[in-house]
Amino acid sequence: MRRSSRAAALVALASLLVGVAPTAGADGSSVRSGPGSAADGMFLTYVGCDSFFGPSSAPGTRVNLGPGTAPLGRRSFGLVPTAAGTASGPYVPFLSLAGAGASVAVTARAGTSGASYIWTSAPDAPSGHAWLGRAVVSVPAGGWHTVDTATLRYDWQLVDLVTGSATPGGSASPAEFVAAHGDGTGYVVTGFGCDGHAFNVDAVRGAGQTWDFEGTTLQTAISASAPQVEVGQDVVVSGHVTDASGRVTGDPVVLQARTPGVGEWRTVSDLTLVGPDGWSRASVTVTEDTEYRWLRPEGQYADAGSSASVVVRVVPSTTATPDPQEPAPSSPTPSAPTPSVPAPSSPPQSSPAG
Repeated sequence: MRRSSRAAALVALASLLVGVAPTAGADGSSVRSGPGSAADGMFLTYVGCDSFFGPSSAPGTRVNLGPGTAPLGRRSFGLVPTAAGTASGPYVPFLSLAGAGASVAVTARAGTSGASYIWTSAPDAPSGHAWLGRAVVSVPAGGWHTVDTATLRYDWQLVDLVTGSATPGGSASPAEFVAAHGDGTGYVVTGFGCDGHAFNVDAVRGAGQTWDFEGTTLQTAISASAPQVEVGQDVVVSGHVTDASGRVTGDPVVLQARTPGVGEWRTVSDLTLVGPDGWSRASVTVTEDTEYRWLRPEGQYADAGSSASVVVRVVPSTTATPDPQEPAPSSPTPSAPTPSVPAPSSPPQSSPAG
């Protein structure tokens, strides 16, 4: 999220005055997965609720499925205020206030309030001055609601860009302001969360363009501890998930397998969490040539996806095993015991008759 300070606000207005602005009437649609930056044209920022330069704090951010049915695509961008008093939402530049067409779709479970600001360089503004308008906005609880700046009434003031002093200029809608002061370039920031309630935005429109918030693009890598093993041995398959910048996201994955190039994938592991080194690992027993891949289930901020695949092949065992057709070697026949012949005894002595 970009912090819109007074200096940044005035620099942005100055860039529009010298012609650095988006192409009007582009009638295109852009998909975003993050808040963006000034280089992207439209981006999400945050400002004070009571005044543009008032105290504010950066909200937490997230990408969500829905909530409910998103106005565009399947997801939206969530903003979670860290405290009340900050208005967070899209910055949309325009070449013509009369044709700005700035709007945003908003949903909040508890409803939310906010503020919309317009900076513009109307022809009647003296040199070194610009007009600033502020309007209070809100959406009820639940459902999606479109907030269109063309339907809002703003309290206007003429601001000295050097001193910051302001002169009140009355209340008017953008069309009424253009009729009274003339058309000019500028930008609009429409933010919510002033009450501290979380909310989501989608379908941001302005200057003939539309911005849709969708999921982050992720990549899943895979490797195996060995390209081949003996039948019945284990192999460790590793994987990790990274975003477009190469940052490891830690998304859990499940391991799938099949006969190489044949049939449907079957799941062979539980949901596997990431380890301390950023990798997920599963150990599997290989009984035949097998092809493996990691599947990343669909999440709030990314679609489902799978890694490339690796094949682990089975090779013959290096341990010799007996051939059942070959007769077993004969054992030596034990020798018969040699009979023992007792020695002849001496004849008995006869005693003489008495």
